[in-house]
Amino acid sequence: MKIMDVPFRSISDVKRAPMGVFNEARESKNGVYILNNNKAVGVALTPEQYESMSKEIESLYDRIDELTVKERLAESNIKTYTEKEVLGNRLDNVTYDENDGWE
Repeated sequence: MKIMDVPFRSISDVKRAPMGVFNEARESKNGVYILNNNKAVGVALTPEQYESMSKEIESLYDRIDELTVKERLAESNIKTYTEKEVLGNRLDNVTYDENDGWE
């Protein structure tokens, strides 16, 4: 993303009226670049924009993991193991303690 493709404000603008920068981010539905001596030093986002970006990034990482697993399983020369071979028993035979401290 090029700096000029989105709104931008100087660091002095942020110091004078920080809420104005966040309001601009909300209204433009985009981040606002913060410049210091005409160089980008940060981006102001609303909490909703930040959370949306974080969720999207997490979703993309999950998709990368899924594709990586799919690709590895498609390899014909890879050895796979069953639950019983790895754990000594099957997971459907395990009882779970809801109060074990793990989330």
